[in-house]
Amino acid sequence: MRLRKALVAPVVVLAAAALATACSGGSSSSGGGTPTEGGTAVFAESPGTQPNWIFPFVDSAHNSGYATGDLQQLMYRELYWFGDAGGSTGVNTRKSLADPPVFSDNNTKVVINVKPYKWSNGETVNAKDVVFWMNMMFAEKANWYGYVPGQFPDNVKSATATGPQQVTLQLTDSYSPTWFTGQELAQIAPLPMAWDKTSDSAAAGSGGCADDRAKCDAVYKYLFNKSKDLSTYATDPLWQVVDGPWHLTSFDAEGNISYDPNPKYSGPDKPHLAHYKMQPFTSTSAEFNTLRSGRTISVGGVQGADLPQKKASEKLPATNPLQANYNLVPAAAWGWSSTILNMDNPKYGAVFKQLYVRQAFQQTLDQVTDVNVAYRGYATVTTGPVPINPDNSYVTDAERGAGPYPFDKAKAKSLLTSHGWTLQNGAMTCTAPGTAPNQCGAGVAAGTRLELTLQYSTGNPAYGRIMQQWKSDAAEAGIVFDLKGQEFNALLGDVSDCHGSGPACDWQLGYFGYQQYNAVPTGDQLLLPGSTGNIGNYDDPQLDKLINATLHSDDKNAFAAYEDYATKTLPGQINMPLRGPMEVVAKDLGGVSFPAVQTARSPEDWYFTK
Repeated sequence: MRLRKALVAPVVVLAAAALATACSGGSSSSGGGTPTEGGTAVFAESPGTQPNWIFPFVDSAHNSGYATGDLQQLMYRELYWFGDAGGSTGVNTRKSLADPPVFSDNNTKVVINVKPYKWSNGETVNAKDVVFWMNMMFAEKANWYGYVPGQFPDNVKSATATGPQQVTLQLTDSYSPTWFTGQELAQIAPLPMAWDKTSDSAAAGSGGCADDRAKCDAVYKYLFNKSKDLSTYATDPLWQVVDGPWHLTSFDAEGNISYDPNPKYSGPDKPHLAHYKMQPFTSTSAEFNTLRSGRTISVGGVQGADLPQKKASEKLPATNPLQANYNLVPAAAWGWSSTILNMDNPKYGAVFKQLYVRQAFQQTLDQVTDVNVAYRGYATVTTGPVPINPDNSYVTDAERGAGPYPFDKAKAKSLLTSHGWTLQNGAMTCTAPGTAPNQCGAGVAAGTRLELTLQYSTGNPAYGRIMQQWKSDAAEAGIVFDLKGQEFNALLGDVSDCHGSGPACDWQLGYFGYQQYNAVPTGDQLLLPGSTGNIGNYDDPQLDKLINATLHSDDKNAFAAYEDYATKTLPGQINMPLRGPMEVVAKDLGGVSFPAVQTARSPEDWYFTK
């Protein structure tokens, strides 16, 4: 999910200055001493988050920031890069593959001028590569993780190469240049002609997708099936055609990954390092023990459980247990942290559709305790769709403080009993079915018990502590949770395929951390009906209307109306604390930054010092 903010005018050229004021949450660490060339930097992966998808046309089952940010974007660059170490959420013109887009004709026409980067096989990244992507999107939109009916590519009448390095899009309506750039254009990753084929032995370009979208299905199936074979990621010549600063030299499914600089990389910020490696860990404690015992890791993360307690308002703890070798660097998690409810669950979908039930769930979650105990101060309370930290211009008063539904177990219990639920054998049971104000609500059958399965990611130990606390508190209100912990990739696969009825819709509640925004934290990909990112299939016509208003206008009042409504209605989401990642950077490593927006790491900027 990706977005941001700008200006609307008859002709608008989006530049960094117009897009750089929305957020101030980036952070960086500069090593002291003289920069040197060469060396091997090692990045420590979070447990269970190993990248597992290389093809940068991502379906919902593989929609993970770990696959995109830690693998794909190091090699295959999207047209536009967002965010920087200074906290901007706007277009980073230096790192982008194209100049800022030019909007005209009342923002119904967009001209994109592609910079003449080079693919590693010597070909120029050009307009035809962008059209190749667009044709793939037109043909395979149902297989794209960010597809929303009526939006990209439905809102594009035509995508034409109007010059060797220029693409012109004719749109179906007038759109906010900020939203369209940050959400729609941000999705485009030019594809090399070497990929436009349907078999290993076929000639580059023979698939015909770059010229005719009717031929894209066979090309897509070929590339999709190739991406399923993780064992060939570092050896298949197909994946070695890159336009980014890195290429793979080794890869395995456990997360042992090695890169070398792309010698043909023609963009800025050419790598200083000789090698870049990613190292997996079985647990966060194993990673911390490695950090504490030596200097084999260059960049990693550390959990609050391994750090001194601090106040949530403080950026750094009073002391650094890794002081000998590492600096602590706070980073921002720019997204919505929530537990998602499955509105299509055959047993509980009707229950989840009741606002008072969602309110009761929210009021049994003690976020303040979670922040201070489970996270030890390394998190912030979430009260709605817009993150409070980093500080940004989108937060409205509705999300300030404790929000509309602060922790109150007694009030949660009262909400249920006043709507036709009775505590029986330890669980609230619907004893007054019907649609009157004092009844359970439409579709909720008599005898339905609030005994639910809550699935959660086990990668962060704080998640398990939060789940246990929530289970205990919810039980006092008659809500019984059966907890089921899973690795991140397994959980994402479990909850991402539910669209309609069937076995895939049996999951009930799922929590895997937070869903990442680009720049503007609006809700189109998460909440509009039919969106592949709308995992729980939530649908509210009034919410849809408010979200759509934010797509066509940069009026902050329109955004505030959406945010206030979403905050009050808990649209298929139960707000969870948003963790504040604490990164560690070796003291002899410079150039490391953690922008709030861009999910990809930039090891090409890193350098050792002496």
